[in-house]
Amino acid sequence: MFNQSFIKRSVLTASVFLYSSVALAQKSPLNILPSGHLIVQAEVEGKKGNFIFDTGGGVNLFLENFSKNLDQKDSYNFLTSFRATGEEITVPMFKSKEIIFNGKKFKDIWYATHNMEIKGIDGLISLAMLYDTEFIIDYTNKEILFPKEKLSGNKVLDIQLSTNADKSLDISTYVLVNNTFKINVLLDSGAGNDSFWLSERLMSTLGIKKEDLQLIERKSEFNPAVTNKFYKGNVTSVSNSFAKVEKPNVFFVEGLIYEGKTSINWLGKKLGFNLKDKKIYILD
Repeated sequence: MFNQSFIKRSVLTASVFLYSSVALAQKSPLNILPSGHLIVQAEVEGKKGNFIFDTGGGVNLFLENFSKNLDQKDSYNFLTSFRATGEEITVPMFKSKEIIFNGKKFKDIWYATHNMEIKGIDGLISLAMLYDTEFIIDYTNKEILFPKEKLSGNKVLDIQLSTNADKSLDISTYVLVNNTFKINVLLDSGAGNDSFWLSERLMSTLGIKKEDLQLIERKSEFNPAVTNKFYKGNVTSVSNSFAKVEKPNVFFVEGLIYEGKTSINWLGKKLGFNLKDKKIYILD
C-alpha cells in the first residue's frame, strides 16, 4: 500500500543516467543518489524511463509527463490506501500491457498515475510485479540482478507480505529496538539511506518524553491542509540477527500506521529477495 515513501520530492534532483542495452541482460546498473535512493531504468509500452526502485511504494506509479504518453483509457478501477502517516490516498489504476525491466518482460501489471512532476524521474517501480522473480540489490557494484540460480545462503531474514487485492505489495520484517523491544517494520528502499521511523506510540515504552525531542512539521505533498508531525531523537540501537545500528537518528511519527519503517541499506551491502518464499538473503 502507499506510504510516506510514495513520493520523495525534495531529494530527487540529482542527474540520471541514460537508458542502456545493458538493461536487456540479467543485470542492469543502479544509479544510487547521494541520499541513497535507487534509480533504475525500465521500458513501459515501448517508452523508456528512469524510475525510483521503491520497496515501500506498493504499486508501480507513473508521473504525469510519462503516463500521458501511454496508451491508456479512462479507468473505473481505483485503489484507496494510506500513506505511512495515515493520510488516505485514492488513485486510478490501470494495467500496462508490457514492461521490460532488467531484460525480462512483465505482462498485465497494475499501475497508478499521479499529476506530479519530479525532474529526471518518471515514476517508481514497486515490488508487486516481482513477486515471482528473485532479484538482488548490490550496493557495492551498483547493480540489480536477476540470478539464474535460486537464492541461498546462511544469513536469511524472514519477511512478511502485505497486499491489497494483489494489486499492491509491501514487505516488512521484525527488528529489535534497544536490544529489547521486538517490532515489525516496513522495509522501504524509497526512504533512501539510514532512515528510521518509529510510531509515536512507542515513546512511552522506550521511556522517551516528547518535550525532549525536536518537533518537525511537514505539509503533505498531496493535501496542503494536512500537516504531519515528526519528533526527532535517538534510540540506543536497531538490530536483527545479522546487522546492528548503534544510536541511529530516528523520527517518532505521529499517526504512523506501522510500528516502524526503515530503509534497507543497513541490512547489508548485497541483498537477495525471494518474495514468494518470504525471504531476504544477506549475501555480503
